[in-house]
Amino acid sequence: MSEALFALVLALAWFGAVNLALSGAASGAAWLIERGAVRLSERRTPVVLLLLKLTPGAAALFFTFVVFLPGHVRFEPEGVEESAGYTLIGLGLLGAVTLLLAVRRGMRDAGGTRRLERGWRRAASGERAASAWRLPVYELPGGAAVVSLAGLLRPRIFMTRPVIDALSADEMDVSLAHEVAHHEAHDNLKRLLMACSPDLLGLWTAGRAVERRWRAAAEFAADARATRGQAARAVALASALIKVARLSPAPAPTAAASPFYDGTLLAARVSRLLAPAADAAPSPARPPAWRAALGGLAACTAVLAADAAWAGVHVVTEGLIRFLP
Repeated sequence: MSEALFALVLALAWFGAVNLALSGAASGAAWLIERGAVRLSERRTPVVLLLLKLTPGAAALFFTFVVFLPGHVRFEPEGVEESAGYTLIGLGLLGAVTLLLAVRRGMRDAGGTRRLERGWRRAASGERAASAWRLPVYELPGGAAVVSLAGLLRPRIFMTRPVIDALSADEMDVSLAHEVAHHEAHDNLKRLLMACSPDLLGLWTAGRAVERRWRAAAEFAADARATRGQAARAVALASALIKVARLSPAPAPTAAASPFYDGTLLAARVSRLLAPAADAAPSPARPPAWRAALGGLAACTAVLAADAAWAGVHVVTEGLIRFLP
């Protein structure tokens, strides 16, 4: 086996092994959250679920490219013939398939979203009230009910004529505020990142539910920000959801688009909006948590990139090559 091919197999094996371990841990944490053993506030739930979805793949990529490969290049002697056993080859295949499927999902979802947005832009008849919402709002013809925030770099809100005719002024106001809340939370970018995440959460039932639970939590959070803790706005949003749902079935979700309603969440969202808790003021966002996470990542980078870490991982790798079948 050539040195380059051997290094590739080892890199993919490490990626697959780290990913498998972290995906199992994330699925276990998701199971505990789902069973109520770990309780999260409504504000923290989307953040925690997003981290559970993105951490296995991101950490596995980080370990492979920042820890293993530099150590392998630095400490692996030249001209030494080595071969990987069945276990390492199996883990390498697992890592390769995981990466290929993630790239395929990302290309499919990004392409589908781009085609959808281009079609909507071509069909849009004009911009409405852009300055009032800090985002351009476009009217679409047709009978289907569409209220959606689409796009990443230049997000736009699209609405069809039946929706515009059906909603009252208050319902229109809070519906657009819901889509603006998705924009302010960068939910479309998060959807795309989750679609591209090279993780192995799908091997566990609780892991497969993480993305679906995040979508629900993101909708609840956008509802809370749109209603601003006011009962009248909560009632108006619930009414708007019901009206839009009656006009047509829920649209198919796309990676970088946030539809106004999901048929599977309609009853839950309406119940939450009409519950007494809807009168409570929404919790403010806490950007310092993200700064702390970035600081922790920078510290990990500094520690793991040290020669000692490279040498340690190289020694472990050599041991695995010798003793694994």
